[in-house]
Amino acid sequence: MIRFAEVVKEFAGPLARARGGRVRALDGVTLEVPPGTALGIVGPNGAGKSTLIRLLLGYIRPTRGRVEVHGMQPRGYVERFGVAYVSELVAIPPSWTTRGALDAYAALSEVDRPRARVSEVMERMEITGVAERRVSFLSKGNLQRLAMAQALLAPRRVMVLDEPTSGLDPEWIARLRTVVAEWRAEDPERTVLIASHNLDELERTADRVAVLEGGRVREVLELRAMEGVHPPYRLEVEDTPGADGVVRRVFPGALPEEGAPWAFRLDPADPRTLSAGLAALLARGVVVRALVPQRVRLEERVRRGGER
Repeated sequence: MIRFAEVVKEFAGPLARARGGRVRALDGVTLEVPPGTALGIVGPNGAGKSTLIRLLLGYIRPTRGRVEVHGMQPRGYVERFGVAYVSELVAIPPSWTTRGALDAYAALSEVDRPRARVSEVMERMEITGVAERRVSFLSKGNLQRLAMAQALLAPRRVMVLDEPTSGLDPEWIARLRTVVAEWRAEDPERTVLIASHNLDELERTADRVAVLEGGRVREVLELRAMEGVHPPYRLEVEDTPGADGVVRRVFPGALPEEGAPWAFRLDPADPRTLSAGLAALLARGVVVRALVPQRVRLEERVRRGGER
């Protein structure tokens, strides 16, 4: 369990003094992440995402409130159990080789069978071919995969990913999703926090998404809970006399789409109701051209919430 309880974080460095006081990066954040959850963190620049991650990792302490990781203060938890972490800006000594970097991280993490484990994660992230290449000569994609490989070395219960898809091509963005899913499947108690601007990918990876705005949690969107809800549909029929009237009689709540007189939005209560309605349309001679489920994407849900 990760818990933020009424967390306030203020900064009072030179920049804050230049602005006439203290800068409040987080303003009363309360958030709970149960074990086994993949939580996405989204929000505009300056919303407080980086500060929240730094608090979680124990780099800084809250001005007020409390942060806990499995009942412990973050610094104590990280020192005792460790956290799988990929930072937004990967900083690995440029003179190290890919294998040398992973050997060093494995030693620091006291990984069992370090040589075998290093080989396993390099193969998993497909960086064996650049094992002896210096970090300074790695492409952005290979550097990001190296960062992910070091996060996978030790058996952790908490993973924090800050913009993990940065620099990855579309194929590896999809593969990273699989890597995270497999990591979670190894232990149902494992928890993942992912801060990302890639909302399409976050929608495929996270169970819930916390939307930060102005240092506060504006809302928490339950993504997986929505999967079981029967979605609305877009129904398109052939332009035949009386077809629109038949659609409205069979589906009383059907709404015609603007600019498309032969297309309708349907909100059936369940699949059985939808199937029965379609059978009735066909029996009355209506030709159905298309029936497409309409899913409100995460990007639209985040934008809609901000317009309230």
